[in-house]
Amino acid sequence: MLRPLLTTACLLGLAACQSPITAPPTSTPRPATQIPGDPAAATPIQWQCGDQRVGARVDNMARNVSLEIDGKTLSLARSPAASGARYADAAGNAFWNKGDEATLTLAGRAAVDCRQANEDSPWDAARARGSVFRALGTEPGWTVEIGAGATPRLLAELDYGERRIEVAQASSTEEGYVGSTAEGLAVSLTTKREACSDGMSDNSYPASATLTVGGRTYRGCGRFLTE
Repeated sequence: MLRPLLTTACLLGLAACQSPITAPPTSTPRPATQIPGDPAAATPIQWQCGDQRVGARVDNMARNVSLEIDGKTLSLARSPAASGARYADAAGNAFWNKGDEATLTLAGRAAVDCRQANEDSPWDAARARGSVFRALGTEPGWTVEIGAGATPRLLAELDYGERRIEVAQASSTEEGYVGSTAEGLAVSLTTKREACSDGMSDNSYPASATLTVGGRTYRGCGRFLTE
């Protein structure tokens, strides 16, 4: 009887000496990290190229740049350049960045100087003011905006900003808007959905515009800002 009791005592002693078995520690998952150069993670740098806002998203790993222009994306590959960073494709599109300045060339158009933009583009600013249509023209430079509603406000700056006219309540027509200023000056704006070029920078717009103030007519291009 002594041997079984000793054996049992030894087994109980060994069990008491062993450390309790615990589950392996659960590792805390690491937050996802952004991959350097990942175009989906990078914030595009905004550029003002003439009257056009361009977002440039550089992917250093892929050696290319994605340009966001009028809701479309244009991808250009890095190409040799004497200075700065130049991106281009076989169609003739190119974006050449030198510090806080750049040059944008779209196929078949003249090159346009660009600068980094910290403020909204003129189109975004007009949209933020509640305008539904904006147009511009050159020689002499002019702009016009139309507000929302059945009797919207029409505001125009003419002759490179030297003249400013306002129609407090314009009337909508099948072709655009008509009204008069507080001084009784007749104003009309005709809009047409068609491809339009401003004739100077060669930017393309989805609408043409004809503004008549008194007996003077201004022709240009524009965009419907709610589309």
